[in-house]
Amino acid sequence: MLFWRVGRGSRQSLHQLVRSLADLLSPSSLRSPHICPSLPATWLRSFALTHPRLQSAPLPRHRESPAEPGSPSLKPARLTKCRHVVAPIPDPLSEPPTSANGSSLPQKDFINISGNRASRRIFSDSRKVSRLAQHMIFTRYPRGALLVLVTAHRLGCPLGKEVYESVARRLAEAREWRLISALALLQKRHLGRHTARLLDWRIRALIEVSQFAHLDRVLGWFEEGGLLPTRRTYHLLLYGHLRNRNIVKAMNVIRQMLEAGFNVDSRTHATVVSAYRTLGPDVGVQIRALDALKDADARTSTHILNALLQFSIDSRDSERLLSLARHFDFGKFDACQLPLGGFRPLPREGESAVLSRLIRSSCQSHTIGRIPPDIATYTILLHYIASHGDLPSALGLLEQMERSNLVPDDRFIAALVRLYFIVGRPNAAIGVVLATCADVHGSQAVFQDVRLPPEPQGTLPLPRVLPKPTIEILNALAVGMSRLHGIDGLQACLRLMQLCQVNPDNYTKALLESCLVNTEGLSSADVSHISKRFSPNEHSLSHLVQSLASRLHYQFRAVKRSGWNNTPSRKHSLRTRSLSLQAQTSTTSKSFDPTAGVIGILLQPTSHIQPIVQSLTDRGVLADRRMFALRIRHEAVTKDDMTGAKGVFQLMLDRGLHPNEYHYAAMMEGHAAAGEMEAAEAVMNSAERGGVRPNCVLHTILIVGYARQKNPAGAMRVLRHMVAAGVRPDVPAIDAVTSVFFASGAYQLARQTLLSLWPSVAPLPRDLDRASLKVLVFHLRNLHKGRVIPKKLSEHERKVLVGKLEELSSKVWSFRGSRSGTQQGGTMYTKGHGTLRRELSQSHLS
Repeated sequence: MLFWRVGRGSRQSLHQLVRSLADLLSPSSLRSPHICPSLPATWLRSFALTHPRLQSAPLPRHRESPAEPGSPSLKPARLTKCRHVVAPIPDPLSEPPTSANGSSLPQKDFINISGNRASRRIFSDSRKVSRLAQHMIFTRYPRGALLVLVTAHRLGCPLGKEVYESVARRLAEAREWRLISALALLQKRHLGRHTARLLDWRIRALIEVSQFAHLDRVLGWFEEGGLLPTRRTYHLLLYGHLRNRNIVKAMNVIRQMLEAGFNVDSRTHATVVSAYRTLGPDVGVQIRALDALKDADARTSTHILNALLQFSIDSRDSERLLSLARHFDFGKFDACQLPLGGFRPLPREGESAVLSRLIRSSCQSHTIGRIPPDIATYTILLHYIASHGDLPSALGLLEQMERSNLVPDDRFIAALVRLYFIVGRPNAAIGVVLATCADVHGSQAVFQDVRLPPEPQGTLPLPRVLPKPTIEILNALAVGMSRLHGIDGLQACLRLMQLCQVNPDNYTKALLESCLVNTEGLSSADVSHISKRFSPNEHSLSHLVQSLASRLHYQFRAVKRSGWNNTPSRKHSLRTRSLSLQAQTSTTSKSFDPTAGVIGILLQPTSHIQPIVQSLTDRGVLADRRMFALRIRHEAVTKDDMTGAKGVFQLMLDRGLHPNEYHYAAMMEGHAAAGEMEAAEAVMNSAERGGVRPNCVLHTILIVGYARQKNPAGAMRVLRHMVAAGVRPDVPAIDAVTSVFFASGAYQLARQTLLSLWPSVAPLPRDLDRASLKVLVFHLRNLHKGRVIPKKLSEHERKVLVGKLEELSSKVWSFRGSRSGTQQGGTMYTKGHGTLRRELSQSHLS
């Protein structure tokens, strides 16, 4: 850090003062210097040694990669990050400072820290006070920045509004959102009033900690201080309500902005399209945002295109992604190098076709002066390349970023770490992380126990400037290590967090819980008790979704059947639940948010979930798309109530939330469980027309449905369509196809099918070519644990697999003999001359 001059010996005095502040004032509950003193790393090893290993921990859903905020203005690429929710922010003056042992420290002792001559010179100059406070933010005790301002004010140093605003900007860079609201209270107490700029920072902080209920009071704060809201203020409010999936309040903000004399411009469209990802990829919103490019400056254009890039990745629309990438000036890196994946093109109808034409025409208009990408652009594309496991393209993108003189942030480094794990180079991933921890003593020895030494940094293509280790980087490492080495790998990452003095977040907590439950065999109650002591008491909607999903999983599993177990299932106890409980889950009930009524249908005790629900309710957090997916799946699969599932689906649409593959999968599961295969296939067609590319999961649901009907011809038809679409069959899909023949009694054909499809996921071991069907299925399912397989088929792989399916299909028809033909009506995939054509039917969701 570049220090300022304060006279002879002042630099040394500043270091001494910072050390004295950090050492004297121990971190409070806001930020602990250690990960958890009550949970040593050796404690985790005991679970690895004393509990049986069951299966690899599932990978928690990767969080999105927003860009670094440098001001209250919004950057669209940062919109998708699952923010960590915290408790209400205390008054910084109501809590006395504490000493290292946690006891209360007299206020006069804190003031006496500045009793020497050098310190008096610092506390007599507001510029030096501002720099000292900003430096404290990046120590292990960021709350000390506020106490520096308190001390300076009590010593009579005049602090102008620019001091508070500069500290707020640094707090945002450090993502210390809680302290920004406390800083706003300090400013009003010291100066007697707020400033519009700091109030804007406070709005941003409220959004980041999901305090959406306070957004309704924001304009009143401006009125109380005699201030006029700016365009930025309205954009922040618009962004916040869209982040909370509240379309009604977002429209009210636009109306208030127009009444205040601010028209809707390109920056407004950038705000909307950036925040709209929480609701889904609305084509109309994308069209209006893209149309606003002609009047936007370079920075706003970059933000708009970043959001559109992310939308295309979410819908796995590689063609649109490539068209949008051509708008950017990537220098020597050719956007055509981006992997396309081999999927067949999505259908373009209505607004989707208009958007595609607008993207092409817009690209032609930017041919001469292309738009400069920012670090968020490179991060988005690196995540996309990593999902395809394309290391050469990733290295080319990294070289271009270096030539652009952009400084990588922690999210870019986290994406690079994820890439190395996907391509099978965990040593390189560790090497990247340890390069960011170069100044951390003992970091090199952390991974000795797992016998995974890092690759030498001289052989790794690393950016010239690296960020300090953050929880984003270390979480990316923890995900990969937990998949490779289970609890031992996670233990090493926790040790590294301790050494780096980086506190875990809810994502780390979820990963730990997943390892303890799925890998170590602990019960959910034990894990819940342990995790309370492990992680800060942060209540987020993401954590609640994970908790509810794990509890509903047992109910789903109780009613789920496949071709391997094709006996009628017993009636589930939920179907005889009392009417009062069903009323609690009504879509019109006041308790519908934030859990979409899911909390009322749990069979297990929910005492430890209730505080999270209450916290989210108090902050005005609404149910998101993930919560709606849980509720729809419960109605469709567990309760076998498709009418109720469609009602929840329609309510989600009425709120402006766009369905994704999880919502369509839930509806398809319900129809397939009821034997309504025509309706299930119609739902998948509706998904494709809505811009959601049918993936392996959706096809597997259909295959399982046909397995329950003992219909191998229908299952093979779906499999053929999946391969023709370029989707690689995974282990569950092959398992499901094999179960169709097992359920039909064709055991030899089931074994032959399994052996034919096995090479699409892994080479077939030589010692298994004569094994029984039971042994083959056992080893096949073991392949699914922790193995990363490309999702798309190459052209050669697709041709080989199509040939095998042709041979298997001929045997299926001979096996059927006098069996009834394929179901007539509805959506059918029929065999043509080397291709598969689709017969469209009416949507069953309309």
